[in-house]
Amino acid sequence: MPSPRLNQPLPGVYKPCRVAIAGTITNALTGDIMPQAVVRITAAPAAFAEGLMAFLVVAIAHRPDLQAQYSDLIAGWHQTLIPLTAAQRLLDRLVPALALTRPDQTTSGGDGHYCFFDLPPGQYQLTATYSLPNRCYGMASTPVDIVQSNRRLTFTEANIAIRLGPGSCPLMVVGHPQKPLSNQPLPEDGVTLTAFPKVETRSR
Repeated sequence: MPSPRLNQPLPGVYKPCRVAIAGTITNALTGDIMPQAVVRITAAPAAFAEGLMAFLVVAIAHRPDLQAQYSDLIAGWHQTLIPLTAAQRLLDRLVPALALTRPDQTTSGGDGHYCFFDLPPGQYQLTATYSLPNRCYGMASTPVDIVQSNRRLTFTEANIAIRLGPGSCPLMVVGHPQKPLSNQPLPEDGVTLTAFPKVETRSR
């Protein structure tokens, strides 16, 4: 059984899982690893957003109640200014009810490592968030480029260092200032703090 922190491939992808992005989350001031940091893809090529919506449609195929509730939003998601944002807001609402493993978000493990699988080539942005309730909070983003490759062990290494500040903020990575898709309020964005990313492509 795969580790819960490792993302599953999008529906319709039948090739073996291949790591696309991997890295380590650390404390920018101390260099210590940071387990349980939330890492989300907050910008991506259109192909990824389309795959994310396909994932969502398959996930609710057995839930007529959810299909009826979100059918209009799903039908018109591609007409929004930022389709990825629309897809992720839908997932934010549906993941708790469906217990899904999201393709667009993961959590760093006990060693601080994280990874994403089988991503289409193009330009991405990752946003990492870390929070200790009533103690500290930090968020950092970094751009990542994925290049098409036929080599199975080719991946982009993106290490992210988060500078923590005092305070208590939601652990959820938001990163999108757009209005909610429904009348239910969404968490407000936290303050984005300085990132010290290391991004490089490795292959074997």
